[in-house]
Amino acid sequence: MSEGASLPHDHAAQPPSRGREIAQLTLAHLINDIYAPVLMALQPLLITTLGYSYSQAALLPVVHSLISSLLQPVIGSLADRRGFRVSVAVSVLLSGCGIAFLGLLSNHYAIMLCSVAIAAVGVATFHPGALCKVAAIAVSSNRGRLTSFFIVGGNLGQALGPILGGIVITSGGLPAVTWLLIPAVLGALILTLRPIPEACPAAAHQAEAGGEENWKPVILLFAGSTLRSWVTFGAMTFLPTYLVLSGYPLIEATFFISAMLLAGVCGQLTGGYLSDRFGRKPVAVATTICSIPAFAAILLTQGALQIASMLCFGFFLWASFSVTIAMAHELMPSRIGLISGLFMGIAMGAGGLGVSVSSAIADHFGLTATLSVFPALILAAALLFAVVGYQRRC
Repeated sequence: MSEGASLPHDHAAQPPSRGREIAQLTLAHLINDIYAPVLMALQPLLITTLGYSYSQAALLPVVHSLISSLLQPVIGSLADRRGFRVSVAVSVLLSGCGIAFLGLLSNHYAIMLCSVAIAAVGVATFHPGALCKVAAIAVSSNRGRLTSFFIVGGNLGQALGPILGGIVITSGGLPAVTWLLIPAVLGALILTLRPIPEACPAAAHQAEAGGEENWKPVILLFAGSTLRSWVTFGAMTFLPTYLVLSGYPLIEATFFISAMLLAGVCGQLTGGYLSDRFGRKPVAVATTICSIPAFAAILLTQGALQIASMLCFGFFLWASFSVTIAMAHELMPSRIGLISGLFMGIAMGAGGLGVSVSSAIADHFGLTATLSVFPALILAAALLFAVVGYQRRC
């Protein structure tokens, strides 16, 4: 079946209204993703007030990132093959409790690490399980939109995390972090009182698929997504310093980065909508390519044009994120959990590790040299998306 064609059973299979369920999952994603950035907000307090070393303080977010990234595909695969399920409500509660309880453990570093590990398990179980639900709710005519809604919830949570963390730490120090348990409890309560069926479409799709699924296009998508994540984290890491060195005050530089991320949220919603109308692959390729001149303009211009270029870059680069996840789900409908874990866990984690390579380049050749590599990485990602053999299957 060609990408542009729609499945004959789409509208018949679509439930009368699943808006409440998507809204709940989006809210749950927002709450779940609030907590990891709080670990970054805690760094100054842990080092300057509590006397932990830089290595000890930095190990907390590293442990969270490694465990959550590596466990996600494992949890997803267990969901696909063995029907393993962890309630989304339980996942959100684990994510929140693991971080909030740090407020009670300031003098017990080993237990703090264990608490962070519990939060990481919550994240690792949340993404595959929640995306299974999104995949079960969605049909091919709205999969891009619904996936983008869900992903945007996480983006907003990551944006709110440092703000909430800063507020509670400023108001009451580390003990006040325990107040961050409230969003997790409220989210878990909502999900418990208005439960969403524990469904993953794997079994049904395995019965319907007929042919053997092909991993090659998924691997190409995964590789492109990893390169895109590298640029995403790299831009968030290095652009604030670049702007400050270009003469902007720090407060303005951080504001412009936030505006870029907000443009990315708009891009994700737009990309999901356009992919439902015009096809996933054309949208993924076109938006990724459009981000290249936008990023180049950041390095080549100044003033209002430079800021406008940052907004365009955020919009276009982020526009393909949920689209590629929807593509991978449609390519491997019997491996929704594993695919979700790979793209939300391993690809994001590997992209983050790429920033360390960029840091080494910056140390030896300068910040501009590091940033100048990013357009080549984006082009490589676009080419990988372009050669994906993609036919909509579900």
